This record gives sequence, structure tokens and C-alpha cells, in this order.
Amino acid sequence: MTTMSGKLNGSDYLDLNSVVRLYPPNLTEGRNVISMHPSIVLLFGWMDAHPAHLIKYVEGLQSTFPTSHVILIRSTSGFYFTSQKQLERLLIPVVDIIQTEAKNGAIFRGILVHVLSNGGGFQFMTLRKVLRKMPVSQDPTVHCSETPTALVLDSTPGDNGLESSITSMAPSNPILHLLAVPPIAALYSIFYMMNSLRGNSPIFQELRTTLNSPDLLPSITSPLNPKETPRLYVYSERDSITAAPKVAAHIQESVLKGFDVDVEKFLDTQHISHARRDPKRYWGSVQRLWAKAVAAAAGSSMRPSL
Repeated sequence: MTTMSGKLNGSDYLDLNSVVRLYPPNLTEGRNVISMHPSIVLLFGWMDAHPAHLIKYVEGLQSTFPTSHVILIRSTSGFYFTSQKQLERLLIPVVDIIQTEAKNGAIFRGILVHVLSNGGGFQFMTLRKVLRKMPVSQDPTVHCSETPTALVLDSTPGDNGLESSITSMAPSNPILHLLAVPPIAALYSIFYMMNSLRGNSPIFQELRTTLNSPDLLPSITSPLNPKETPRLYVYSERDSITAAPKVAAHIQESVLKGFDVDVEKFLDTQHISHARRDPKRYWGSVQRLWAKAVAAAAGSSMRPSL
């Protein structure tokens, strides 16, 4: 595996391939690992996000959890026309890191999954497919409900692929927008047909189903009690790409399935702009979610086994 290291905005990083970048924890100046921080934060970037925008989320996570490994998984529009085999191959380094950290047993501090928009959700779906193919470890410390896990869903899931694609990809200029709609619609139609011919569900339907699976990280987390993996939805009434009613419907489904759900609903922010508008509110809600995950895992460890 070819890797490249570097520094961006003062943060060291290691590129594991074209879509995976590892930011190691900040343990300088004698700083010790903080037990309340997750071992790993998986940050799934939105589709075709500019690196300068993604680094803001990396910095927010590093500020909130400075002793955690932050793994950034990028998403590009090439996702639609890349084979499933290749998509999964690119995420194998992520699985390797997860499994290595999970084998640390008692010192493994869990995983926070942070998904940005539908493009980030598609990459998360891919990671789960890779994990499902992994053999379940016989080591009880690798697969147990005592490991804290939590899920942040920012501006996702949507439910209208073509409409979302046009809104996110077409230029804002009215004339250019009209000119861009036909090719975007044609490309989406080609992807839709190819996806159907492979025997797959419509991608947004699969996304919504995947995000309501109690087994957040197959082969790592336990699907027995969905409340042990709390989740946070962050969305806005003014989001023109992921419509608020679509997110609200998914929230209702999550509650009915027994998930522990927190919601941060903004009234006037656009798609993937909530953290920029009110960083204190945004990162405070993420921090509270993780504290809840740690408490849930501690509670499960005190329950007697049947």
C-alpha cells in the first residue's frame, strides 16, 4: 500500500490511498490518551467536497477529541461509475485500522461515525459491505456491546436521487443551470439502470435502510440493542438538497426501531453549513452524543449475561 504523509493547517496526516486520509491523535507535549475519547472517528465527507472545507470538520473533531484517530473518507462523483469491487478495495485500509484498534481489547475506546450528506452516506454503505465480509472475531473484546459507538448524520439521508443530484451539481446561474440539467439527468439515469442491472436496490432506498440498521459496524458492533448506539441528526428546514421532511421521516423510523435519537434542527442553514453557522451548538451536540455512547456502553457492561 502506497502512503504519503504531510501537514495541512498544522495537522499531520497520512494518505492511505486516493480517498482515505488518517489524522493521528495529538499526543504531543506529554498529553495522555483520554479514556472518554473514541479510539477512532470515521469522518465521511460529502461528494466532491473541497479539501479546505473538509479540514474544518477534521479540526472540529480534533478539538473535541484530541486523542482520537480521525479517518477521513472522501467521496467523489466517480462513485456512481466505479465498480463495487473497487469501491470496497479502497476502504480496506479503514477496516485494517478498525480491526487493529479493536484488538486492543480493554483499551479500545470505541468508534464515532460522522456522516456528512448523502455522498458520505454512500461511502459508509460501502464500508459496511466490507465489514460484513470480514470473519467475526472469536475474541469477545473485539465484538461486544461494551464498546462505545455512536452515529452523527449531518444533512442526510435524502430520498430523491435525481432531484438532489441536480440541485447539488448544477450551477446556480439560471441559464447554466438549465443547460446542465439534461446531462446530469442522463448520467443519473445511466447509473440508475446499471445499479438495477446489478440487482441492487435504488441507492437512496439502500441508504435509508442501511442507516437504520442496528448493526452499525458489522463484525465490530452488536446488533442486539439499538439503544447502545445513540445517534444524532443534524438538519435544516432550508436545506435545498436534503429536504427536511425526508430527514424527519427517517428520524421517526429510527425512534420506532428503538434507537436512542438526538436531533439538532436548524431553521435557516443551508446544506452542510450547520457547523459553520453555530460551531458551539454543533460540536457541543457531538460531544454530548459521545458521552451518551460511553454511558450506554458502561451500562451494558454492568448488566449480567444471560
